[in-house]
Amino acid sequence: MNYFSTSNTIYVGNIQSIDDNTLREYFQRFGEIEAFFHNCSRSADEWLIDYRFIRFSSDTDINIFLTNKIDHTICRIRLDIHSYDAVFSDETRLLSDRKICIAHTNSQLNRNVIKKAFTRYGRILNCTCVSSGNGLEYVYIEFDSINSVRSIITSGQNHFAGRTSLAVKQPLRPSQVGIKSESNIKDCHQKDHIKPFKYPYHEPTTTRYLPSSPHQSIPTKSDYQTLSISHTIPTTNHLYSQQQIKDLEQEYNIIIQKDYEEIIYQIDKYLEKNREKYEKLHKLILP
Repeated sequence: MNYFSTSNTIYVGNIQSIDDNTLREYFQRFGEIEAFFHNCSRSADEWLIDYRFIRFSSDTDINIFLTNKIDHTICRIRLDIHSYDAVFSDETRLLSDRKICIAHTNSQLNRNVIKKAFTRYGRILNCTCVSSGNGLEYVYIEFDSINSVRSIITSGQNHFAGRTSLAVKQPLRPSQVGIKSESNIKDCHQKDHIKPFKYPYHEPTTTRYLPSSPHQSIPTKSDYQTLSISHTIPTTNHLYSQQQIKDLEQEYNIIIQKDYEEIIYQIDKYLEKNREKYEKLHKLILP
């Protein structure tokens, strides 16, 4: 199995309504493109692929995409750009996480009717319709929150627009498609007929921090002096990059960094207060 260098490869998402030639033409201005592909080997799953990987020549600095705050847009569609390795991490928030993919066979079905069927789940930002040319129609709906998508997928309901049955799936993340292997990549110039395929929903993973043993002895003053919150609770800088924090803040309309620092301050304050209580108790018990 031959692995290839990913140092000059970027992920470009939110491209379902952009043809590959237009996408390639846009990015050629930034450097020589050596490969243009996705890692999905099943043609039946391609309607769930909302991204391309672009590998540039070694003399191209891809940091212009990753650190530059300028939005890259094509036909007023904002592209979702990340490093190759980042998108294989569950901690990386992708724009496709806020999308659903819908397949149906009614070519006369109005887009507004489809939107109406899902407005009860949350605010819809975009609704794009794409015809496969083989009797299947695809609709891609973007919500303003990932919670809307989770509600739809976990509801277990059958969805309809009028009398038309809708097959609803989530776009596939690169990590759900396959491993990071060049043998898995598919040149995007190859075109296959897209057929519907029932793909299982992957529940988001969560991390829980377990409490220490209930039999743990009472901490001493030296224990508190050496205790560091940053060693027991991961900081936002450790869990997420600054761009990820910014994306989360915009999505949920909150100030994560400020709120987190306030929580840490309150925890420190609580620990210091209890340390003083333990010291007084220690003096009373052991004069």
